[in-house]
Amino acid sequence: MSFYKNQFSLVVLLASSFASPVFAQALAEEVVQEYVSEMAASGVVVALGAKTVSGGTVEWKDVTMTTPQNEGEYKIAFIRAEEIGGDKVSMTYPKSVSFKIDPKGEQPAMDMIMTLGEMTHIISGTKDARNHDFSAAALNMLATTAAPSLTMNFAFSDVVAQYQNTGGDVRNSKGIAKAAGLNLTYSLNDKDMQMSMVSAYNNLASEFDIDLVSQENMEQMFNGTRNMLMTYSMGSTSSTIDMDSPDARVFVEGTTGSGAGSFSIQGGELAMQGTGNDFDYSVKMKDLPLPPFQIGVDQSTMALKMPLAQADTPADARIQLGFFGLKASDTIWGMVDPTGSLPREKATLNLDLTTKVKWLVDLMKIDEARGMPAEISEVTINDITLKIAGASFNGTGAATLDNSKFPPEPVGEVNLDLKGGVGLLNKLVALGLVPQQQGQMVKMMSGMFTVPGGDGTDHLTSKIEMKKGGAILANGQRVK
Repeated sequence: MSFYKNQFSLVVLLASSFASPVFAQALAEEVVQEYVSEMAASGVVVALGAKTVSGGTVEWKDVTMTTPQNEGEYKIAFIRAEEIGGDKVSMTYPKSVSFKIDPKGEQPAMDMIMTLGEMTHIISGTKDARNHDFSAAALNMLATTAAPSLTMNFAFSDVVAQYQNTGGDVRNSKGIAKAAGLNLTYSLNDKDMQMSMVSAYNNLASEFDIDLVSQENMEQMFNGTRNMLMTYSMGSTSSTIDMDSPDARVFVEGTTGSGAGSFSIQGGELAMQGTGNDFDYSVKMKDLPLPPFQIGVDQSTMALKMPLAQADTPADARIQLGFFGLKASDTIWGMVDPTGSLPREKATLNLDLTTKVKWLVDLMKIDEARGMPAEISEVTINDITLKIAGASFNGTGAATLDNSKFPPEPVGEVNLDLKGGVGLLNKLVALGLVPQQQGQMVKMMSGMFTVPGGDGTDHLTSKIEMKKGGAILANGQRVK
């Protein structure tokens, strides 16, 4: 009995040893074919060259990837897939991959070379949930054009990407990507203009959740059938820019602090937002009568939201742009205010508007539209703020628009508040920056539209009301 048991075990072991490479080959081919199918679903045509099989390793030579409309072509010497146990496949690629992008006359053709250093790419999981773990000590992307002469080089260090592809007809990719650093160099030589730039970025990171699309089904991203979300963050950056033209040469050095933001298309709505901190730039000019100067911003913010789908009912939209802690060196102040009469504290500029908007046309066919492509039915001024040189202006308000008339008729009100404005105007007139006659005209006009506020003598407020029928009132007095 023991003899038969031992013989059975030996047969099982031998069968396993023969079957494993076959299974490994099948798994390796399956993984690559999935990759080809996913590329095809996005509109990229993949042509695999000659295939060779050695044990659990499958290799395809002379792989070509062509983008839709033949605007780009990737040529890869080989793709190698090796089963390494635990239902995992290790992917190997050439150290260098070249490809060409040709927009067919719209822009100059671009040649690109991607170089990978100490890379690993492990694929695991099942067809319905395939995991990708990618890392590379270095990833370098070199792009060049002939006319104009342009060279860009992106050099990433310590790159890591971990993502999972899931789904059937609608394929989804979700995961993270990060890099310890990015060094970017840029050089342009275009007739009389020469420009070069060197930038360094630290601690880049992103998360993404993307439904894959192609040009054929891009409308599904607009109508909400497919969605995408990307978030990003980065650490400090530094850069230098050198621009040389017949008129002048400009040299800029800059640094920034951390930044973060997001981009999404979800439910047929586009949304973007971002925040950056501690922008500082130093500018030097040659052949221009301007001394070196510095400018900066403590924080900048932006937000954008808008619907993408054609609809019968209006949807929310928003635009916000803010600069907080705007600052300039005494060199700049000295050019406009040599006597130091203007307060030189940091400035603020913020614009925040929301609307109700309805697309009257399909955005995918907006080039074919006749007349106005969109209709705005409501506008809300959440905040308009400007603080500079001792003066502070603020505005809020809301209005609905009657689109049955042209131009659309607004109905609503706007509230304005200005502190220190008269004092600033007087100083600008004294400095010769505003002609005295124009300064007097501004004061007369402000008297028609404003009333004194309750915060000292240099405080003006105004309530502008827009009535149905087209009448406009300023502080209760009709001006139209």
